[in-house]
Amino acid sequence: MGAPEDANRSKSSPRLPTVLIVDDNPDMLVQVGSYLAARGIRVVPSNAALGVSSLVIRHRPEIVVLDVMMPALDGGSLAKLLLGLKSVPDMRIIFYSSMDEERLYELARTTPRASYVLKSDGLAALYDAISTVLGDSRG
Repeated sequence: MGAPEDANRSKSSPRLPTVLIVDDNPDMLVQVGSYLAARGIRVVPSNAALGVSSLVIRHRPEIVVLDVMMPALDGGSLAKLLLGLKSVPDMRIIFYSSMDEERLYELARTTPRASYVLKSDGLAALYDAISTVLGDSRG
């Protein structure tokens, strides 16, 4: 008897916020993904910059968390490419990097709809930044 009620609940449940995480470090992907998933965020991980635009189109994340220093395509270039996709006009970027803070600040300042968190500030700081962006985009 519980099944129809469960089915109705899932139909009426709001969609979990989706965050796409792009980082070439697999351990970092697991750490960030687990931390955010435990806090009610749907996580889509990617360990390479190449192919991320198709993930954005398919999953329509509210936020893309980007490592900056990656092989093939750096996070700044990838952010500009992703922000040009018309299918996700409100998507935001959070650069999550161990790069020098002044350079990271400048990258975020010159990238539309972007902010940054230093990896050294930890996962709680990243979650706070995500929560702030989600609050801004929903309220």
